[in-house]
This record gives sequence, structure tokens and C-alpha cells, in this order.
Amino acid sequence: MSGRLIVTPCNLELETGQPVIQMSELITGFNLAPCRPLSILRQPEQQLTLDQAFWSFTPPWMKQLDQAPYILRSEKLLTSPMFKESWESRRCVIPVTGYYLWLQMKRRKQAFAIRKEHNRPFFLAGLWTRYPVAPGRSYDSFGLISTPATRWLGQLSPRTPLTIDSAQLQVWLNKATPSADCQALLEPCEQGFEFYPVSDLVNNPDNQSSQVASPIADRRKPK
Repeated sequence: MSGRLIVTPCNLELETGQPVIQMSELITGFNLAPCRPLSILRQPEQQLTLDQAFWSFTPPWMKQLDQAPYILRSEKLLTSPMFKESWESRRCVIPVTGYYLWLQMKRRKQAFAIRKEHNRPFFLAGLWTRYPVAPGRSYDSFGLISTPATRWLGQLSPRTPLTIDSAQLQVWLNKATPSADCQALLEPCEQGFEFYPVSDLVNNPDNQSSQVASPIADRRKPK
């Protein structure tokens, strides 16, 4: 499953088709790893807001924070008490322009970048939560939702991040959406995507240059 994201500057109001209140600047990079702040979109009231949250799902009762998951399996969202509150009212999306998957080969792993055609932005589904650190102080965190991969992306990995189409944002982010309607969105999608291999530069999260996301062979699309 993906543990690295690509986020490049984009016009979020154009991509979402809605006004976006920017509570913070969009965090960008070509090799963004877990356990750091990233930008998330959510809808606490009527409008979308862009906020920062820590990429590692830490509910308020968690004691061992180093065991907080950064990937949340879609199969557990409706049954695990850990995700109940967030599933019902704290859904979010992470605006990205790509993510990485690692293919296990005989002697090594090869990293691939998964992107939209022309490197267009898209949205990954997540859940967020709030962790108290002191009276009156807290921080927000989130986890990415993963699903079983489509047959095409299954060439690289058995699981992939869940994408939410811009037309589905209102359904996914609205707290009033019935659970069954959100559950219907927990399906993998490969339409409009392509992937290509990248160099081993991606294996070091300190490497944030655009060279990390540069292809070292041709892009491949679903047949």
C-alpha cells in the first residue's frame, strides 16, 4: 500500500467546483511520508475548508501513539469501534497529484508513481480525528483509506488508496450523508489513471525534488 504522496500546487476551487476556505496553505512535495502534517479538505459546516492534519490516525483514547495507523482498511471502517465516530461524521479527502506503490520483485522492490493523465489533481479518501494534548489544546490527525486494488493496479500492489471523484465530494464530506451512501463509495477506481516506474530516490523521504517523481520508463494505462 502507498506510504508516499505527491502534492503539487493546484486551484482547489476549480478542482472541487466549490468555494474553499483556506485555513492554511496547501502543503506540497514530491515524496510526502506519514507522521507529518499534510493538507486535508473537510466540510465542518456548509463550505469546504483546507486545513492541516497529522498523517497518522490518533483517536483521543490512544495511549501508544507510535502504533497509530496511517492506512485504514475499508473493510474495518463500519465494524471497528476505533473508526466509528470518524466514519459517521469526520470524513475528509486529501488533495494529491499522485502516490507511489512498490512492486515486490525477486531481489528488490520497484517504486511506481500512480497519477492521473497530464498529472491532474485528484482526491484520496480519509478519516480524521482529534487528539487532546492539554486542557483546551488538541491536534487533528487523519488516516488514508485503502481498498483492494483493481485488477490493473493489482499488478503492483494488492491494495490501493481509495479515490473520491470531485462529483462525489458533497456526498462523502457531508456529515448528514447516510452511512449506506458513503459505503457505496468504497469501491476502487482506475479510470483516468496511469502508472510509471521511478528511481530509487523515492526510497528516501528526505528527497523532495521533482526528480523523485520523474518517469524512468514509459507510462502505462489500463487496456
